[in-house]
Amino acid sequence: MPQPTHRGYGRGIVVAVLLASACLQATARDVDGPDLSSPRATFETFLSSMIAVNEGEADRMPDAVACFDLSSVSAVIRDEAGPKLARDLKNYLDRIEYVRIGEIPVDVDGDLWVYRKTPNGEISLERTDDERWLFSTRTVDAIPDLRESVRGKEVVAGIEGGGGVTVGFADWLRRSVPQSMRKTVLFLENWQWVALILLVFVGVVADWVVRLTLGRWVRRLLATSDHLREHKVDAGFVKPIGIFVMAVLWWSILGLLDLPLRALAALRFASQLMMAGAGVWAAYKLVDLVAAHFQALAGKTDTKVDDVLIPMIRRALKIVVVAFGLLFVAQNLDIDITSLLAGLGIGGIAFALAAKDTVENLFGSFTVLIDRPFRIGDWIVIDDLEGTVEELGFRSTRIRTFYNSVITVPNATLVRTAVDNLGARRYRRLKSMISVQYDTPAERIEAFCEGIRELIRKHPYTRKDYYMVYFNEFADSSLNILLYAFFRTPDWPTELRERHRLLVDIVRLAHRLEIEFAFPTRTLHLASAPAGMSPAPAAAPPEAAPRAAAESMEEAIRLGRAEADAIVEGLWKNDRQAPVKFKDADSMPAGDKPTR
Repeated sequence: MPQPTHRGYGRGIVVAVLLASACLQATARDVDGPDLSSPRATFETFLSSMIAVNEGEADRMPDAVACFDLSSVSAVIRDEAGPKLARDLKNYLDRIEYVRIGEIPVDVDGDLWVYRKTPNGEISLERTDDERWLFSTRTVDAIPDLRESVRGKEVVAGIEGGGGVTVGFADWLRRSVPQSMRKTVLFLENWQWVALILLVFVGVVADWVVRLTLGRWVRRLLATSDHLREHKVDAGFVKPIGIFVMAVLWWSILGLLDLPLRALAALRFASQLMMAGAGVWAAYKLVDLVAAHFQALAGKTDTKVDDVLIPMIRRALKIVVVAFGLLFVAQNLDIDITSLLAGLGIGGIAFALAAKDTVENLFGSFTVLIDRPFRIGDWIVIDDLEGTVEELGFRSTRIRTFYNSVITVPNATLVRTAVDNLGARRYRRLKSMISVQYDTPAERIEAFCEGIRELIRKHPYTRKDYYMVYFNEFADSSLNILLYAFFRTPDWPTELRERHRLLVDIVRLAHRLEIEFAFPTRTLHLASAPAGMSPAPAAAPPEAAPRAAAESMEEAIRLGRAEADAIVEGLWKNDRQAPVKFKDADSMPAGDKPTR
């Protein structure tokens, strides 16, 4: 058996080293991407990748696209422009000459190498900052004209790949339509114009179908929801959803028509702008629907914080929706959002100083929410302003005055100013002087006062543990009775109604007791007696007067109560109102008394 020689071992080692080197180079190429280290390497990468794509290896298209400098292409169509440019350049090269890779240089002096220059443009490669050689932006801009210049020409003999690279659906459709439909009119072929018209029609039909189907469901939902009708929520977000679907349909189909890059960029931008606008519009309207739902849930809770918080969250969500929509549109317009945000950060200090009042009002709104000096619907007084709280926002609070005007008060003012919340009162005070004539007997006054007390005790909305009705003063032309009472009413309309009922019953009581109300008068009395008049009768014995007065007072009190009972039983028999109940009434100490 022959023994192996050292030469055989050496040859095997050399082959192994070469194979390992080749594997390492292939692995490095896979890791680092396609070879773009020289004009020859870029051309070889491009041609080999396109041949592989034409043979069915679609995953090689990114390698071909990597050979182009697409910085001049709009970001709206950049993902689709790369494959289209690669196909058009390959089809152009296949129809002018056979590219000899060995004649393309590896080392080039300078950063630009021109492969071919024609009246329709040039094919050149340019070195980038990271030492890659790419087809220049001038070549990218010239490719549509170069491709158009060889339309109809046959492929050069010997080209590998079987006659150029197809463009899928558009190429099949171009071959299927008559020759007259392939003529170019205003930068587009006739069949492309027809396809665009049909695409617009299909989009309008899709919009109509979405609106009809979704709108019917939404209207049925709104019809069965009382709280959504109460908050006046409509189906306004259905229309932008239909427009959004139409724009998405246009966006999806435009890429199949093999449109020129300029036309594709314009139509894609219009579609994307419609998508962004419709999406923001739909989200804006949807916020109202969701907020109305949660507002109805908040109305069923005992706390009032959520009633104020939900409108503020609704406004904040709308601002966020609009902000994201603007950022989305700005990104599609190739505006550098990072630089924009960095610029806002640099000017943040100046912006904060300029928006000092706005920030102060914002913190004021949070203070109002935490401290809760008033609620929506409360009757408040701020300095010389009086009205009902209608809405609490981030910057200001809207107050509806009793003249039905709306006054906007900055929230910072609410923090610095005393707020008199009349809507938070447990009791509504009634203080009045009832003036009766000077000739009213004392017993009638006593009966009248006791009758008023009985009316207060009988009325359902009056406070029973604290009221005062007393003969208070001798006025110039009347005897004044102090009426001091409180109503337990939750709002001003109920207070006015109960005040009216009590005062009308007092008038009825006065008529029953034959008491006349006084008005400003002057009476002249002559004190001198006529001549010959007999002397006045002697006064009754002092011991008899107190007993008679006591019997008269008891009778007056009995009479006053009886007349008050008659008024309540006779006039209120079919018109009784149950006393209003306050949720925190039991928490009030029994000894607390309202002050003047």
